[in-house]
Amino acid sequence: MGGFATVLGPLVGQAFDGLAKIIGEFHMSPEEKVQAQQAIADAQAQAVAAAQTYEVQLNTIAGENIRADAASGDKFTQRARPTFMYVIIAVLGFNYIGLPFAQIWGSKVGPIVLPGDLLTLFGVCVTGYVMSRSAEKIAALPGDSQVSVLGMKVGNKS
Repeated sequence: MGGFATVLGPLVGQAFDGLAKIIGEFHMSPEEKVQAQQAIADAQAQAVAAAQTYEVQLNTIAGENIRADAASGDKFTQRARPTFMYVIIAVLGFNYIGLPFAQIWGSKVGPIVLPGDLLTLFGVCVTGYVMSRSAEKIAALPGDSQVSVLGMKVGNKS
């Protein structure tokens, strides 16, 4: 389950569970209670399925955007993600390598402060590149070299 479905799923479940408890307190025949609780369970399943479908649609759109960027003739658009990573690496190198040497020689220059969300985004980008490159290397091995990621097979089968 993706982000949207993960957030929405428990909320939907709690709402429908509360509704089921309320119906349980009505004075109805056992058959009517069962029908009402079944209707709630069906509605809950439909809501979770709709959230999952929405998440799949968002992922599909994001994938299409990435493919469109890669297919673009504009070199800046094609290199935007690597450029972002190079800039963050340069800032981290300045903060943790260059700055200590500058301070040894008496410089009063302070570090460049990066927001935590930017560093998290950098970590996600690096992880994506490392994982995709690792999968490519495994796929290039001779023989049956496949990687299974989320149920999808990546690699060659010689």
